[in-house]
Amino acid sequence: MFTGIDDVDWASMGHAYGDASDVPGLLRGLASSDAAEREVALDGMYGAVHHQGDVYDSTVACIPFLFELVATDGLPGRGDIVDLLRSVDGDGRDVEEGDFWSDDEEEYAAWAAILARAESETRAHSGVLLELLDDADAGLRRALPRALVQLHDDPDAVLAALRRRLVVEPDAGVARALVAALGELGIRNATCARQTGDALAALLTGDGGPTATDPGLRLAVLAQLARRAPDRLPARTVEIATAAMQEARDRQGEGPASEGLAPEDPVPAPQTSTMISYLRRLRASHRGAVQAPWATELLEELHHALDDQVRERFALLEDQLRSPDWGQRRAAIDMSGLLLTGWRGPYEESVRLLGEQMKEADPRIVRWAASELEWLYAIGGPAAEALAQRVAAGPQFPVQARWDETSYGAALRALAAQGDPRAVPGLIDVLRRGHVPEELGDWIGRMDPRAAAPLAAVLVGRLTGNLSGESGESAGAGESSPATEHLLKAAVAGGSAEALGPILHLLRTPEDVGGAVLGAALQAVVRLGTAAREALPALRRLTGDGRPRHRIDAAEALWSAGGEIEAVLPVLSESLSAEHWWERHSALGVIGRIGPAAAPLLPPLRRLAASPEENGGWVAGVLAVAMWRAGADAEESMPTLLHAWSAHRDNRPDVAGAWARMGPAATAAVPLLRQEVAAVRRHNNSGGTGRIRYRCADDERLLRHARAALTSCGEEPPSSTPVGG
Repeated sequence: MFTGIDDVDWASMGHAYGDASDVPGLLRGLASSDAAEREVALDGMYGAVHHQGDVYDSTVACIPFLFELVATDGLPGRGDIVDLLRSVDGDGRDVEEGDFWSDDEEEYAAWAAILARAESETRAHSGVLLELLDDADAGLRRALPRALVQLHDDPDAVLAALRRRLVVEPDAGVARALVAALGELGIRNATCARQTGDALAALLTGDGGPTATDPGLRLAVLAQLARRAPDRLPARTVEIATAAMQEARDRQGEGPASEGLAPEDPVPAPQTSTMISYLRRLRASHRGAVQAPWATELLEELHHALDDQVRERFALLEDQLRSPDWGQRRAAIDMSGLLLTGWRGPYEESVRLLGEQMKEADPRIVRWAASELEWLYAIGGPAAEALAQRVAAGPQFPVQARWDETSYGAALRALAAQGDPRAVPGLIDVLRRGHVPEELGDWIGRMDPRAAAPLAAVLVGRLTGNLSGESGESAGAGESSPATEHLLKAAVAGGSAEALGPILHLLRTPEDVGGAVLGAALQAVVRLGTAAREALPALRRLTGDGRPRHRIDAAEALWSAGGEIEAVLPVLSESLSAEHWWERHSALGVIGRIGPAAAPLLPPLRRLAASPEENGGWVAGVLAVAMWRAGADAEESMPTLLHAWSAHRDNRPDVAGAWARMGPAATAAVPLLRQEVAAVRRHNNSGGTGRIRYRCADDERLLRHARAALTSCGEEPPSSTPVGG
């Protein structure tokens, strides 16, 4: 082993931490009989020789020796080395998008050449992998299929080898890896597409060797068919998947021996101080709470592969939310957040089942489900009763300062986010001294003002205490107290003028107030309207000599409290020609809210609309609405509104709102509105995965406006949300 390793001038090469003279020791460590020593060596390879995915001359020099290790019969840990080689290869990495550290063209060329050599070397040696699919090491066999698809240059040979192995493979985990590789092979190589689809579909009929009855194999096949050949998915996809999940739960208690299958990880992993060991323990801590964790992971893969087939996805989600397995419901709660905020579909039962999690004894399940429901307030009605019952039961412990981090607090937040008046008593209790959420004003704004009225006293009391420094959260000179900002917004959200005293104090001494707090005070005046007329003298001063952002806020407050349009229009006109786009954007928003009284500003609005440089992105939306609201007729407004619709997806709810008010004059927008209402994805779904959550409420607002606009144009809008698939 390692023939010629000492003939390599390692000291002349480098890696992330200097010269590569230590690399031979790392390679020899990978061949150790001691598992901990192998792990430390592997961690060193990732940490220095392949640091954060970088490739050095020493990395390339390692490749032949790494393949030699993989081919060494009986050597443990070879699957990990295969994964390292896949990473070094880069899988067709785009050199032009690489994060190179120098502007020197020669250095860049040398770096690009090393990357090309790494790819060439790994692929040149990949033939040896084809000969190892029958190796006794199940860990190696699990790593090989995807490596062959990525590295080997003969897809037909790889396809034949994978199919041959699949019919004799006794290990369930390896069989699932073979299935995943078949799906990937069909996607990467059009010439293999039909054959891989045939091979995958055949597995659902039981033609799959020793693992044919494995529920995980069926889930893996469904996921790969959904990715590669959705037309080959059986009509009973949901039924097959849910039955497989049930079978996986039932089998888990029996252990792998009862299935006639080898355990996936028969050798206990070492405990070392490496990052590899830490990440393995972290993953194990999650998987340990889940029965058949691989089944949950495969179901997540199937979800993503089904993509816009939301009828199937919602059915799968509902089954998973009903699971008796704690871990599977945890995974379902995570998936619900992505699916429900990102796709339009038959959401009612899924939302209700999320609400049912409020009855769980485990506070973590309650907290996780409630946190997702808070995002879903616009469609959260089916869960409201369960949330209200959980809140009515009260906190398990005395209210804490960070009350919203508890399971009770999460349920209270979710209920309040819906504007449900049953949240008011709980909010009064926790807000006496506890944390003030940033979203509190939005919650109160969704409530009936009469139901929210009891909150005013506690909010004004907290606000007064903050301003006097009694709470330790002073909003004095140069400071910005987030709690004070949130209290200002919340205290006036229900329309009560009880907070006017503290607001006047802030406006009369603006030099002593942090910028964010002053802005919040001005927006509070906007919300109070004519009830805040006492603030007019202070507003006039701020409109004349305030900072740019505050001048715009003061101008809007001056209009809202006193209707003094003559003092407001010059501020807005000046802001329309400001250097920074955010000033123009803010002014346009105010113009849109003022409406016809801002008609004298139509000439500068038209100039902005005629300039491609000024009329793009988010600005296009607020500009189009401002022109329409300021008095431009439908014929003039339609081109700017149509442009704004396509300029940025976030413009669409407001643009659709303008069309809904425009009536039959918006006929030119009907094709766009029809297309939008028929879409399965929410308009702001950018295709992300993981913990991404989209603004579901904005999309629901868009759908309401779009349907109203279609109706006003004589069109029959769809009676329900599209469900795809």
